[in-house]
Amino acid sequence: MLSVHRSIVVDAAQVQAFDTFVAMTTWWPLATHTIGEAPARASIVEPRTGGRWYDVDKNGVEHTIGRVLAYEPPGRLLLSWEISCGWEHDPHVKTEVEVRFVAETPARTRVSLEHRGFESYGDRAAEMHERYSGDDAWTYVFGCYANAVRTGGG
Repeated sequence: MLSVHRSIVVDAAQVQAFDTFVAMTTWWPLATHTIGEAPARASIVEPRTGGRWYDVDKNGVEHTIGRVLAYEPPGRLLLSWEISCGWEHDPHVKTEVEVRFVAETPARTRVSLEHRGFESYGDRAAEMHERYSGDDAWTYVFGCYANAVRTGGG
């Protein structure tokens, strides 16, 4: 099974690390990592199992990214990632992004992300896995998150 793994340790309590991650608008690189034609102004994770994950562009148009498959604060968040090879919502693409938050001390948390299920892309699975493995994908996005935790964003 193809998957992308990223892990960092942040200087924040587990609940703060979780809450900052869910408050994506405060840290997601909206100008560069969005779907739709217009730049995004918000990235929303509805805080409940069954909730939506979507962007809102500068014109107020919503663009679905996926769904909240498991919402287990402060330890785990599981999201579906339903983005096609052409960077559009496609409900037939069912990859998953699982984020775990493990307290190492009361003030330090290990945050681990796994993006899996690239087989959903069919004959383009290896290509999409390589895209998401690159420095401009989850590595960059996870760095934006870590910076928000460090600066008190979220």
